[in-house]
Amino acid sequence: MTHSLKILFIVHNQTRKGGAYYRGLNMGVPLVRRGHDVTLMTIHPSSRWQMVERELDGVKLVESPDLLWGVGRTGWDPWDTLRRTLWIRRHQFDIIHTVDTRPAVSLPAMLARKASGAAWIADWTDWWGRGGATTERDSRLVRTFIGPLEQFFEEKPRPYADGTVVISHALGKRAESLGIDGEGILYLPPGSDRDSIRETTRETARNKCGLDPAGRYIGYLGNIYQRDADLLFDTLARLEATDVQLIMVGDPGCKISETVKDRVTVTGRLPFEEMLDYLSACDVLTLPLSDTIANRGRWPSKINECVAVGRPTVACDVGDVANLLRDNDIGLLVKPEAGDFAKRIDELLSDSARAEAMGNRAREIARTSYSQDAIADKLEEFYRKKIGA
Repeated sequence: MTHSLKILFIVHNQTRKGGAYYRGLNMGVPLVRRGHDVTLMTIHPSSRWQMVERELDGVKLVESPDLLWGVGRTGWDPWDTLRRTLWIRRHQFDIIHTVDTRPAVSLPAMLARKASGAAWIADWTDWWGRGGATTERDSRLVRTFIGPLEQFFEEKPRPYADGTVVISHALGKRAESLGIDGEGILYLPPGSDRDSIRETTRETARNKCGLDPAGRYIGYLGNIYQRDADLLFDTLARLEATDVQLIMVGDPGCKISETVKDRVTVTGRLPFEEMLDYLSACDVLTLPLSDTIANRGRWPSKINECVAVGRPTVACDVGDVANLLRDNDIGLLVKPEAGDFAKRIDELLSDSARAEAMGNRAREIARTSYSQDAIADKLEEFYRKKIGA
């Protein structure tokens, strides 16, 4: 019988905020269901001096203090780095799994892994430097001064890790370019949370959300780069179905085009259940991805909820997420330009039987091959290989 593992995930986000946080939590929860002891280290939303420890979904949550504020409270603070390092040195782990490698994430893992007895697994979930996500930021100050620092910590610590996990094949190739042996790299896109799976009909969901039962809606979930948002708004303007409304679920963090403003609803941040209701209320979900280095290097985790609610997705054929749609016939792939995007959305809106069949297949893979539990199987095997257990 294999023994249970003591696993620590370290992320640079505040609790309940950011992709790295949800990446760590969504890997940790199914591991807890397997009987493993899982701890997730995040940044506390407000504490500046004290560590706060509690439990969340069976995961032990350790929230570290941070002296910075706003966007700075994302893994850059030396005080936070020190407190995390000292905490880890007092505990024993089999695995320390870092999600991305900002200073408050990678340095505690590097400095404390010997004392804790752990193997360090470095997870790479976004392409930041070398033309990646940093260049998408609006602030020239951030691009000029934070960009080089981001790239340094994105690359330099990784060769020292005992194992590497990547969210895309592009990042896998980049890891190999840093001298990391391909045999020690695990390709691991995320999976759908079984608690997200919904059988809710559009009619029921629209009633809950106060939407027109006879309306036609396309949806987008979460934050979006401005250039991808502009692609989506241009697509909306080109639809033959001029009655269609776009629901942007959550806080997209972008400027809404004046030309389609009257056809766009932004819900703002919502509780988890309401977020799923709005997605379930849509006829078609969208994933606009411009052909950029940042988009080729990442895996938009919003697709997890899109498949779980059983709705078809029209997505740009950019990056690895396209393979999920292509291999399972759960949506349509388009060129990253508005004309083709609009044409394919119109195609699904006019063929409800085909759209429903795609949505049903999407929900089924959320239960099976694209579930968090299926992903956890691969991750657990990788861990045991690295520690020889």
